[in-house]
Amino acid sequence: MKKILIYLVAFVLALSPLYSASASASQTTKLTKPVSSGTTLYQYTHQGAYTNQISHLSINLNDPYTKVEVGLPSVYGGLATTTALANSHSSDGHRVVGAVNAAFYDMSTGYPLYLISQNNEIYNGGILAKNASGYVSYPIAFGVTANGLAEIDTYDFAVTTVSKLGRIPLTGLNRQRQQDESILFTPQHHTTATNSNQYGVEYVVQTDEQITSTYFGQQLSGKVVQIRPYGSTQKLDIPKNGFVISANGAQAAKFESLQVGDAMAVEISINEKWQDAEFMLASGPMLVRDGQRHITMDTSSSRAKEVAPRSAIAISKDKKTVHFVTVDGRLSDSKGMNLVQFADYLVSQGYDRAINLDGGGSTTMAYRNHGSNNVVVANRPSNSGGAERRVSAILEAISTAPLSDAKTLKYSRTNVGTLLVDSTSTVTIEYVLDQYYNPLPVSSSNISFKSENGYVAFTNTTIQAVSAGTDRVQILYNGKAVESFPITVTDTPGAMAISGSKDVVKDAATTYTLAAKDQAGNNLVYSPSQVKWSVDGDIGYINQDGKFVATKTGTGKIVAQLGNTSTSMTVTVMDKAIFTDVPASHPYYKEVSYLVEKKYITGYGDGTFRPEQTLTRAHGAVIISRVLKLDTSKIKDPGFKDVKASHTYYKEIAAIQNAGIMDGLNGNFNPEGQLTRAQMAKIIANAFKLEGISSIQFKDVPKSDWAYEYVQALAANDITTGYGGGIFKPNEKISRVHFGLFLYRVLNQ
Repeated sequence: MKKILIYLVAFVLALSPLYSASASASQTTKLTKPVSSGTTLYQYTHQGAYTNQISHLSINLNDPYTKVEVGLPSVYGGLATTTALANSHSSDGHRVVGAVNAAFYDMSTGYPLYLISQNNEIYNGGILAKNASGYVSYPIAFGVTANGLAEIDTYDFAVTTVSKLGRIPLTGLNRQRQQDESILFTPQHHTTATNSNQYGVEYVVQTDEQITSTYFGQQLSGKVVQIRPYGSTQKLDIPKNGFVISANGAQAAKFESLQVGDAMAVEISINEKWQDAEFMLASGPMLVRDGQRHITMDTSSSRAKEVAPRSAIAISKDKKTVHFVTVDGRLSDSKGMNLVQFADYLVSQGYDRAINLDGGGSTTMAYRNHGSNNVVVANRPSNSGGAERRVSAILEAISTAPLSDAKTLKYSRTNVGTLLVDSTSTVTIEYVLDQYYNPLPVSSSNISFKSENGYVAFTNTTIQAVSAGTDRVQILYNGKAVESFPITVTDTPGAMAISGSKDVVKDAATTYTLAAKDQAGNNLVYSPSQVKWSVDGDIGYINQDGKFVATKTGTGKIVAQLGNTSTSMTVTVMDKAIFTDVPASHPYYKEVSYLVEKKYITGYGDGTFRPEQTLTRAHGAVIISRVLKLDTSKIKDPGFKDVKASHTYYKEIAAIQNAGIMDGLNGNFNPEGQLTRAQMAKIIANAFKLEGISSIQFKDVPKSDWAYEYVQALAANDITTGYGGGIFKPNEKISRVHFGLFLYRVLNQ
């Protein structure tokens, strides 16, 4: 039978693949989610020629409550997103639980391009591509046939006129006429007029009754009542009780002898396989046939070679399982596939037949998420921001299952762990599903809780630990237990530890927290208000939020009591740091503070002491002069060439020299020179008239060393013990803090 589609071309089967199926391809399942009793969503990461993210809805037509339908907009040529279309078609007893974008369409008009029908009613007559480089150059459709089975196969659609001229096939139905075409227009055309140009002839045929639908198996009979001749620009309306034959070129010549008053009949037919089908949707190319790659377009064309997002429908060999499949593309973690790669992927999944759908930016998979009757996007469309593209038709997985008793329930809890007596945990019900995954309403009137052993009680959705023991909480929906979980209550915490600073500065505040485990080392749930805080020792006070304020220096304990168990932490309260770089925790904080208090040492203008900085001879002279309280008002010029009377520390250096504590070399004092430990020993021994020989003999300061008697004097008076291994390090530069340490020891013998 001659096809009515305008560009019928020879069937092209691609034999030379762009890429062959990769033996090293692998696939990881990321998600398995039943969305109804017969439909399950799967999501995969597939590693083949590229990494791709794949979404897959498996639809079992054996399930008595599961079917597949075509989803169309309410207005012909209307466009809507996949989710919007699906949700608009969903209702009680007819829930859309999954959807995929489907039909190719003219993006300038919104009109679908290829054949679509429902229960024989023809929604769109369709065309074919001019050549094999187009996606749909061969009449192939997906649908559900009259026996309720899924099908992907060719179709034979024809419109034939019967008149005194004999049987003349037409080339199209309810679409714009092209050159050398003959088109049938019925009242179901999307406009009321043919809107054909003047380069053809149009025959108006009136029937006895109004034509209320256009469908497969239809026969229309009437008489020619008007002929619009070639060249006429008259707008020709399609009568409600009739039809119009519009012909051009060679096709028009076939009707030249037809006259007003002649009888004319039209037969609209589809081959037997598709007659009375629940629906059919033409698309292409076919990708898989009999479990093998079978591509009905030129695989060397740019469209076939493009690596892009893809959509397809596949079916099982027994035609009882339908698969919606999408591959994301043009994304950083999902490049997409060309048609050969896509076909090979579908073959690898074991599908018997598969047909390509509109892809690219239209590629969208949707599913009913648990707890809602609305479908949401499952994949990531490639449009900017992941936005869905509006499309002209979709395919839908439908659940007709009725609402039934609750079967599954998802909940979450605050404070998961062993509960301390008087602590609480709150349960949130996220959703309740029946056996068909239909969401059930959740409210305080249908959710309740029950304790099996009575160790916990309930206030609405809050669990209150009452007494120690092991219990199980049941979650009931309309009085029937749907879910449960174990719960343990204790009155005796196990391990407890206080967290917070062990060193606190006087007049400062710090907060302590308590971490507790049960006897088995598991997380213990309790309220902060259950912790009783106290202070052992007269060092400050603490409130019940664990905030401690230090009021006196000294050592005490922070005590935390939880239930019948307590723990403590030793805390030392110190004076405020005098310098920013000598905090109260500094090992020589006490010594530095003492020398500052006595005004023997000072810091720098930026608030630092710079304890590790080496000490200069000038600064050593200043400090010793302060400690010894030398009179700097009556001094004799020491005659140092590098310490003039204008020098900042001239008086202190002169006083030290006059007292015989420090001297220069070759007429210079070298005020910026850095003191060594040996020089420090001499200065302190001279300044404080220290003498003696210690039992400690330093290996690096033998008796022959000039500093021997000074180092020994310090050791004999317990001012130094040197370093481990019996060494003193006499030539090492002395830091400001170590010089202060030696002074402190001398002054506090």
